[in-house]
Amino acid sequence: MLAALALAFLVQLPTAAQDPEREVLAEQLTPLAFVSPTGLTPLGGRMLFTAFHVASGQELWVTDGSAAGTAMLKDIRPGFRGSFPAWPTPFRGHVYVTATDGASGLELWRTDGTAAGTSRVIDLRPGEEGAMPSELIVFRDALYFVADDGRSGFQLWKTTGTAKSTMRVSSINTGPRAVARQLTVAGKRLFFTATTREHGHELWVSEGTPESTRLVKDIRPGAEDADLHALTAVGDDIYFTANDGEHGIELWKSNGTEGGTRMVKDLRPGTVSSRPTHLAALGRSLYFAADDGVHGTELWRTDGTAAGTALVKDIRPGRGGSISSPFAAMGNRLYFAATDGASGAELWRSDGTAKGTTLVKDIAPGPESGSPARFAVIGSRLWFSANGGGASGVEPWTTDGSPAGTRAVADVAAGARNAMPLGFRALADAVLFVADDGRGNERLWARRRDGRVTLIGDPLVARLR
Repeated sequence: MLAALALAFLVQLPTAAQDPEREVLAEQLTPLAFVSPTGLTPLGGRMLFTAFHVASGQELWVTDGSAAGTAMLKDIRPGFRGSFPAWPTPFRGHVYVTATDGASGLELWRTDGTAAGTSRVIDLRPGEEGAMPSELIVFRDALYFVADDGRSGFQLWKTTGTAKSTMRVSSINTGPRAVARQLTVAGKRLFFTATTREHGHELWVSEGTPESTRLVKDIRPGAEDADLHALTAVGDDIYFTANDGEHGIELWKSNGTEGGTRMVKDLRPGTVSSRPTHLAALGRSLYFAADDGVHGTELWRTDGTAAGTALVKDIRPGRGGSISSPFAAMGNRLYFAATDGASGAELWRSDGTAKGTTLVKDIAPGPESGSPARFAVIGSRLWFSANGGGASGVEPWTTDGSPAGTRAVADVAAGARNAMPLGFRALADAVLFVADDGRGNERLWARRRDGRVTLIGDPLVARLR
């Protein structure tokens, strides 16, 4: 099948299929000269992703981790313009995406990993505009998403994979500027944010039926927005940041009822905001970074009560603040980038106690920053990007949580050039990731169990512009 797909792809490579405004080199016309892979999603022992090729634009691709087992899955929109697949989400043996075939606008599609098994689920908004499905998420026994059918604005929808089973869940009086977004599952409820003329942008919840879909609470009374962000589930509850108009942007919690929706604690009393960020669940606790006006942006922990909300550690004493990255939970610890004022932004870990909050490794020794970021947990190891300092740029790193077990994986973009790796995903005995090849092209790479790092695709000598 893959060989047939590769052959079909070669047939599509004549100059007439190229964008006439794009300068194309011969090397860019080879079958596997794809760039900008995104959305790596496992499907049936292979990895689905989207990528750009000069002959086909942005389309769906599939790989088994080898060059021979890599090909464009289907040219959904034939020609160089591309179908722009987005929001890849696995559900019942398929991966669902938003895409356009050029005749219809952006609609909901699904694939089983074969060209024949790649098709549109439903044309919710016939014509070129499209329903623009987004926020795809699996909840209970269905796939939920936000879409605009052209009649009711952006509402909450669900499907089990057929046109017949696709139905609208919400009937929110959205008004002309609204978009429902931030779909987040917590226990038996699906939380999201949405806008109405009367209440502005606020917190909503659904148990999966139109009757159960409702406004949770008008946190900032009236038409002004409560500025809700960072919905994060801990058990059956949801945490988020919001501004009620009196306390600034602070941490809130909800169990899906109006009475059970409240500010956790006013960390920076008054109208000035503590601006909680990087919300992350670890066990039954929520961790976050916030600035109480005394310690700068530091690590905090809460059990959902004001009394149970406390600073974990003032990593950088004083008001300077230490936290500079999102948190990643691995095992019973959090990992993140922070500076203590002596070293730059480096890799730290915490078990939720001051004593257990320590520097893992000074990746770029001295005041220079290693700036670890783009964390991904794969098995018992954390993968991330970091700058090793000196003559090395930003490259892939991995750690088991110990100084000795923290090391660079490869120098993908040789020397001081930055590979800027991201999207680490496991596939069989390899870890796939996206990184710059040192020439300005984002490419797909595989790190094998034996330590080898190989390019999946045809090499490019020049930058694809």
